[in-house]
Amino acid sequence: MKPVRAQGGVATRTANKLKRKQTILNTARDIIATGGYASFTLAELAIQANVTVPTIHNLIGNKSEVLTQLVVDMVERTEQVLSSTAFKDPISAVESFTDNLMSLYHDDEAFYKAAFVIGEQESMFEHGHAGGIFKKSLKLAYQVCLDAKEHGFLVGNINSELLADRLFANQRIARYDWMHGYIDLSEYRCQMICGMLLTFAADATEEYRPVLIAKMSTVFLESVEQR
Repeated sequence: MKPVRAQGGVATRTANKLKRKQTILNTARDIIATGGYASFTLAELAIQANVTVPTIHNLIGNKSEVLTQLVVDMVERTEQVLSSTAFKDPISAVESFTDNLMSLYHDDEAFYKAAFVIGEQESMFEHGHAGGIFKKSLKLAYQVCLDAKEHGFLVGNINSELLADRLFANQRIARYDWMHGYIDLSEYRCQMICGMLLTFAADATEEYRPVLIAKMSTVFLESVEQR
């Protein structure tokens, strides 16, 4: 029976350790989301999380490692959305991707804003720490362009890599405005969808272009009504 009690004690300690670690990470993201990246220090984190700085070092690491963990968590969650997008047509692909992303962000907006701010300020996305998320976004956009051309929605006069780059740029610009508080999630959605569909319209067939334009108008008017 003694080994059983010992194992139970280890399991309890491990669970408590993981719970404290998550509390520290949740507090870190809240500090950054409410006070900005410059407001984040381990001393402030320790106070708000009701732990000591050595405890933070023991459970997670130094300031850089705390920030990196926040971004890694964000990347893992977002990549699940990227992998779940399926192609039927350009409009469906764009709406599915955008709405899945908005749903994810809506559930924990402070966390995602904080993680993107960290990634930008720490140049994590540029130096490979979390670059996979952007590479996968661009790869997805490229595949959607190829599928749209294959299924007769696009003419093919514009290089698919160029179209994909512009699709990704629309997403990046809208995300930047949202993460810095210039727009809310509703406007983020509108900017993403309208920008992406406008990009597709540049190479759409004569039959499909009016469909894209009609959808853009609908999304824009819905956004105006929600303001």
